[in-house]
Amino acid sequence: MSRCREYASAFLSAASSLGARSALSSNYTLATANSASSSSSSSSAAASSSSSSSSAPLRTLQIGPWKVERASHNSSGKHVSIWSCDKSSLVAPTGALKRDPHAARRLEKAVETLKKEAASLSRLRHPCILEMAEPMEETRSVITFATEPVTASLRQAIAASASNSSAASTSRGSDRRNGSSFSSAAHNTDLELDEVEIQKGLSQLAKGLQFLHESAKTIHGNLTPEAVVINAKGDWKLSGFGLSIPLFGPDGVATNWEFPEYDHGLPASVQRNYDYIAPEYILDEANPTPANDMYSLGCILHSIHTHAGPPFHNRQSLANARTNVEEGLVRGMVRPQWRRLTEEAQSALGQLVTRYPNQRISAAGFLAHPYFSSLLVSTLNFIARDAFASQSTEAQTGFLKGLLNVLPRFSDKVNRRKVLPSLLEETNKTHLIPFLLPNIAYIGQRMDVDAFRAEVLPHLIPLFKIKDPPQAILALLDSLPLFSEKSTPTSFREEVMPLVYYSLESDNPVVLEKALKAVPSLCETLDYTVRRDELTVKQTLFPKITTVFTKTTMLSVKVNTLICFHSMTSTLDKFTITERLVPLLGKIKTKEPAVMLATLEVCSKIGDKVDLEACESPKFWNLASQLLPQLWRWSMGPLLSADQFAKFMSVIKRLGHRVETEHTKALQEQKRLEESTSGGSLSRGGGGSGSTPMDFEALVRGGAGLGRAIEVAADIFGDDIPRPITPTSSSKPSYTAPRPNYPSLNSTTINTNTLPPLVPNSSSFSPPTNPWASSTLNPPTLGMGMGYAPPPSSTAAPKQWDVLQPKVVAPPRKPNHGDFGAWSDFDPLK
Repeated sequence: MSRCREYASAFLSAASSLGARSALSSNYTLATANSASSSSSSSSAAASSSSSSSSAPLRTLQIGPWKVERASHNSSGKHVSIWSCDKSSLVAPTGALKRDPHAARRLEKAVETLKKEAASLSRLRHPCILEMAEPMEETRSVITFATEPVTASLRQAIAASASNSSAASTSRGSDRRNGSSFSSAAHNTDLELDEVEIQKGLSQLAKGLQFLHESAKTIHGNLTPEAVVINAKGDWKLSGFGLSIPLFGPDGVATNWEFPEYDHGLPASVQRNYDYIAPEYILDEANPTPANDMYSLGCILHSIHTHAGPPFHNRQSLANARTNVEEGLVRGMVRPQWRRLTEEAQSALGQLVTRYPNQRISAAGFLAHPYFSSLLVSTLNFIARDAFASQSTEAQTGFLKGLLNVLPRFSDKVNRRKVLPSLLEETNKTHLIPFLLPNIAYIGQRMDVDAFRAEVLPHLIPLFKIKDPPQAILALLDSLPLFSEKSTPTSFREEVMPLVYYSLESDNPVVLEKALKAVPSLCETLDYTVRRDELTVKQTLFPKITTVFTKTTMLSVKVNTLICFHSMTSTLDKFTITERLVPLLGKIKTKEPAVMLATLEVCSKIGDKVDLEACESPKFWNLASQLLPQLWRWSMGPLLSADQFAKFMSVIKRLGHRVETEHTKALQEQKRLEESTSGGSLSRGGGGSGSTPMDFEALVRGGAGLGRAIEVAADIFGDDIPRPITPTSSSKPSYTAPRPNYPSLNSTTINTNTLPPLVPNSSSFSPPTNPWASSTLNPPTLGMGMGYAPPPSSTAAPKQWDVLQPKVVAPPRKPNHGDFGAWSDFDPLK
């Protein structure tokens, strides 16, 4: 007794699930409801695994004695399910253990069953058997291993499908007696099964059993809904091999029958379920055969379709099993329960749920049954990886063409879990891209943004840089609206826009036209409140389109580039428009009406956007001196019709009127400024600025001298009217300015010393004998011109001198466009 307690106490130590001693805990991180969304996109290497599992529930599952949790690898990001079982949960509590002399034996038996289950998963490798990701690890208190991501058991999916039916209570009661709870799964609509999923899943179970029976020479021995799990892709996988039986021993002799003893001291999950065991095994003591598993498969089929569990509820009693088999199978009382099922399902049940094994069909026979002959199931079987790879290229393309008509008949869940992953796996074959993308787009249209980015986009991004075949690029460009709708602005700019850039560099004119036609819609979807989107158009997209515009010789491509310019005008800044786009349009040589009218639309939009801020503005100058003359020249094209010419004239008149209005306004404003400046100079009379000294203190304090300072600053060259010569005092001035050299008409300097004597003509006043004798040259006075002061002794100024007087050359006056008359009189072709 003491030895028993010592042995049991070692197994009943405190549980330390995934403690520091476990390699799984050091290599994997358990996913939680809060962190799962971020871990699903933590690594591009795990895109394939995360893509199919993003929609899976992240709650902790209870499958038999196992607690199943989602986890991801710390380095690769690969997603797995961690299966762990606390050994203390396999036996009664400590208080009862002291009174149970068989507790240690029972615990040992349960642990051996779980270890056999994990070892069998490592040994059996098949697409329809649960895939082991990390081998089993055992500590004193916990058994753990890792498998591919799992979303639920089949029992939980059946309960979810039956949650709204009257038979749900019976099914739940039976499962509660088997020691598991599924209340959370019953409310999870994502686990509900439709007919296509059921047929596809049962076919996968049949393939797995066929492998077990024919290749592994093993029977499952306890095939129940709890032993079937559904992975993240929606595939049904066999598991729960803890009670499996080899058909032959090491010596090649058939395995003998063993009584399926049921121990109420052990959990039901580690024992055979009498409700799913074949009658010949439990009643006739026959050696195990593959037919035993086929009977269990028939019970699963019955449980799925009727939502009432297996055909019989034996309650782990041999007597009940014998009675139910006698009444239900021998007398046929169970068949009326199947009347509401389809004929194919009734026929399949009739060949699986039988009293004797020789009446049962094999796994291969079940796969050939008409139950699986529906078009939808055949479609899913064809698109499976191995089946699709074995087909010829012609068969593959033909299937993908017709698949688009079949997809609406599948549920969204089947399309996303079963069809989409298979399609994405084939995207590495570029010759299939034109046929794959329409199907992918149909499914992706029904996905939310996050799911599309996680599941679909990572597989398509590598395709955005391909150059051949052109049909693949065209198919990708056709899907641009979908990419725009299902991507965030940042994701679209960084991940999808390269597709357009590479397409614009293509040598194929069809690809070029398709890419150019996609640009206007892209310009509408880009968010120009974001600086990066604006720079994307200005610095990347616009230069690539201008390159196409300058190099192409095809009329259709040229027109499409002009359409792109028209859509981008609202985005480009005014400098880019006036300094790059307008000169580019001016180089058009063709006279084709399509090009001319497209250019007219671009010019019309440019004219509406460019501000005519001032007559010196480059924007105004390009519009008035380049754009309008170009429009006039294009309007006279010999290929234009009368209506097309009228369109040109409408735009020319509208833009011309705008130029006239804006420039007239600018000239009038300039005239007012000139009048205000000259008026301030004339108001000072002829006294000059030197007559009123400027008060420095008043100037800096903003007094009366401020107005004078403004006038002086505005009239730095003085009056245009020559000042009269005024006398100066006899004393020499402190400063004498040099005589200025005024340019003559022939740009030469006149030497007055070489001139002949001055003789007045008959019509002039007699000048003084020597008018320069008593005078000196005064320095020019600011604001009064560059004249000379008269000598003090002069009493009257002469009216005219017969000498060559120096002339002040006025600066050239800016032309007044008003001199040309109305805008309609202006001929830009002169």
